[in-house]
Amino acid sequence: MIGKVVKGIGGFYYVSDGKEIIQGNARGNLKRRKKDTIYVGDEVEYEIRPEDGECIITKVLPRRNILKRPPVSNLDTLVIVSSAETPEMIPLAVDKLTVYCEITGIRPILVFTKADLASEERMRELENMYREVYPVYPISSVTGEGVDDLRKAVAGQSVALAGPSGVGKSTLLNALIADADAETGNLSEKTGRGKHTTRHVEIFPLDHATYVYDTPGFTSLDLPEMDPRELRNFFPEFREPGAHCRYGDCVHINEPACGVKEALAEGEICRTRYDSYLKMYEEVQKWQK
Repeated sequence: MIGKVVKGIGGFYYVSDGKEIIQGNARGNLKRRKKDTIYVGDEVEYEIRPEDGECIITKVLPRRNILKRPPVSNLDTLVIVSSAETPEMIPLAVDKLTVYCEITGIRPILVFTKADLASEERMRELENMYREVYPVYPISSVTGEGVDDLRKAVAGQSVALAGPSGVGKSTLLNALIADADAETGNLSEKTGRGKHTTRHVEIFPLDHATYVYDTPGFTSLDLPEMDPRELRNFFPEFREPGAHCRYGDCVHINEPACGVKEALAEGEICRTRYDSYLKMYEEVQKWQK
């Protein structure tokens, strides 16, 4: 039989067969071999023990992708959650997540929560950073604005929520999934940041084909080591103007006749996104030294 691992706690795994969730554990050889670590999101083969009705996971099927922190696999979409108000969005953190999505083939969606608290000017500013590159959804868990649209956008996919604490990931999860009871936390008055309330990775089915991963501490991802010249490939808005650069190996920083810098000067590329690119380029360049 084949199922999906939806939770793992204390050596026990919970496998969904699409109708019910079955508790069980891994066969001994899977436990012993580090390369056979089981991740939430894994598609697995399993057997049912007749004596107690629990399952034994016998094999992990090939993965589409895998993240080590948090330990999840087989993601289709990453919903990157930021607040339109407090805590203030950190563009570099968001852009690192979009780059990671581009590298791994995961589709990014941008969500700005607390839309009911932000001014129209602030919402336009946030949406304009990304609207031409990725889907953007203003969300209010209070008024319900945007929740149905987001639910439709992720239909039929395996989806994780990422973003700093305090932006309302657990509240958004509860709004998306009626049966979810992810603990919600209040903002710390001192820091304006929320307390981490989700303590383990768990998948909630939105319907028979849509799964939402609730992930603890999924605030950012470190960039993988790469040749700095590769980084430009993970900013989709650079591709069309980059085709007009004088030099084929242009990295869009100091070179003359650069199509990307021309597009930037004309307002066709977001300055904030470009600044994130410069910071990330400097970061990955240090690895070469």
